[in-house]
Amino acid sequence: MKTEPFEAAKQLISRDYPNCLIAVLGGSAGRGEHNEQSDLDIVLIDDSVEDFNRKTIESFGWVVELFFLTTSGYREQFDAGVMAGNPTLQRILAEGRVIHSRPEGEKIREEAQNDLDYGPLPYTSFDIDVARYAVTEFMMDLKGSDKRVEMWFIAQKLTTLLCEFILRANQHWTGEGKTLYRLVSAFNSSIAADLEDALERLYLYDDREALIELVPRLLEPYGGPHLIGYEE
Repeated sequence: MKTEPFEAAKQLISRDYPNCLIAVLGGSAGRGEHNEQSDLDIVLIDDSVEDFNRKTIESFGWVVELFFLTTSGYREQFDAGVMAGNPTLQRILAEGRVIHSRPEGEKIREEAQNDLDYGPLPYTSFDIDVARYAVTEFMMDLKGSDKRVEMWFIAQKLTTLLCEFILRANQHWTGEGKTLYRLVSAFNSSIAADLEDALERLYLYDDREALIELVPRLLEPYGGPHLIGYEE
């Protein structure tokens, strides 16, 4: 039987990284929403670990993803997340469950929260045009595809780009996988419901029309689909 997630994380940190400045359990386990297939995502700041940034291990019955930061390098990794609009490390540090901390680590945790509160860099008109163009390209690919498996793959990329664009154009952070959907749903539950319906129609009934009709409607407030006249 597996050890309870937080207790497993606590024992791991106490055993292997007792001198870390801070260690935080994030993801579904940190929120108490885990299941048997979940892994443990732990971000820790430890200046004695400099040979790698990430390591996956098995500990106390769990697959554990360890993300390592140092006091000299954490800001660079924070900034990379800010520039990408996807501050994963800040999210885990600020929103996860603290396993172990010292005053120096708490200061960095506060900095992570400040990043989240400040929000992503605003999209410029150029950024909006680039994103509209990418979304439009995949929409046209979906229209022209005559193979159902290809449609599935196109729809996957199209949906990701569309969700990222909607969030960034409205100065919201993005995410990956299920996190991306949750962020869109939190921003606008109606858009999330329309996307769910369109994807269900495509994957279950090979009906692409709902998604093809939805894309221009969601792009309309930002200038609509964009192909002709695009310059880079």
